Amino acid sequence: MFYVYEWFINDTLEVFYVGKGTGKRRFETHNRNRWFNNIFNKYDCSVRVVHSYLTNNEACRLESERIAYWKAKGKAKCNFTNGGTGFSTGKLNPIHKRIKHGEENYFSKHKFTGKNNHMTGKKHTEATKKKISQSRVGKGGQKGKDNPMYGNGFRGKDNPMYGLRGLKHHNSKCYKMIYTDGIIDYMHSKGCEMKFGIAFTRIRHTYLQKEI
Repeated sequence: MFYVYEWFINDTLEVFYVGKGTGKRRFETHNRNRWFNNIFNKYDCSVRVVHSYLTNNEACRLESERIAYWKAKGKAKCNFTNGGTGFSTGKLNPIHKRIKHGEENYFSKHKFTGKNNHMTGKKHTEATKKKISQSRVGKGGQKGKDNPMYGNGFRGKDNPMYGLRGLKHHNSKCYKMIYTDGIIDYMHSKGCEMKFGIAFTRIRHTYLQKEI
């Protein structure tokens, strides 16, 4: 099922982007234009769902209507189209139909295999092979005593990361949540995202700096 969502600035409640999606798309910040990223990085922002449990066609129509609504008020400045043209993956993607009916696309026409590969039927000269071999010296995996890490013994308790799990690990993505009633909870980023309804990329800037 699809939904329509909108991003807004918390302090001013100004809506700067409207979109449609499925799953956790509303929380994702990749594949956004640079104007979206500029606002997202500069201000404290949140996202909310305005229409849910929609078909793709319904989501496209309501997305267009929502963008037009905010554009009339001088908002949704990060939307540079009228919306309603986005596609999902799988059967809802028009490319899927072209592939299903055997139509060629760019990638099928430009495969660099067989006769399309300029090296087909050719071989490197011995001089070229020697140059390639010399250029690879010292690169790639090295076994046994040739490996600079040989004999360093980073196993078991000799490993400096031994026993460091959860919050003790320096790359831990587990957050310590302290509630106003004194209860302490530990959650990973996705759990925080689902519980508090905001993008996990903003959790460390919002909830981790104050008690909730």
